Amino acid sequence: MAASRRVSLIAREIRERVSPAGFELLLRGASRISEGQAAATRYDGSTMFTFDLEGARAEVRERCDVATAAHLARLLEREPELLARLRALALEEARRIAGRPLRELDADLRVRVEGCRVFVDVDVEGELAPGAAAGPRR
Repeated sequence: MAASRRVSLIAREIRERVSPAGFELLLRGASRISEGQAAATRYDGSTMFTFDLEGARAEVRERCDVATAAHLARLLEREPELLARLRALALEEARRIAGRPLRELDADLRVRVEGCRVFVDVDVEGELAPGAAAGPRR
């Protein structure tokens, strides 16, 4: 067996991630459902983003099928920057629904797939700021 005397100068790595342009496309076409309730000193609510690959079929290279949706969901779960954007949008929705200042907001995200759709559920909890006027705003 001959020993190798040459080494590679270039290390190659293949890495997949959600493309920024692809995410923007999905976000523009996403449906968003938000609900919540401010009671006493607490706010509890949620926002669900639905990314329907069928609706993006004409604008993307990948097949818009169940396998691609599952693959996209796995990639999205490993994209803290993109998840942070969705979290920020959900927190904006919480502030809008509460109709008053909120503080110490916490959000829990879950990514799931059904068919060709990827869902990101963001549950939001927080405290109402002291002295805030009562009454949710829609």
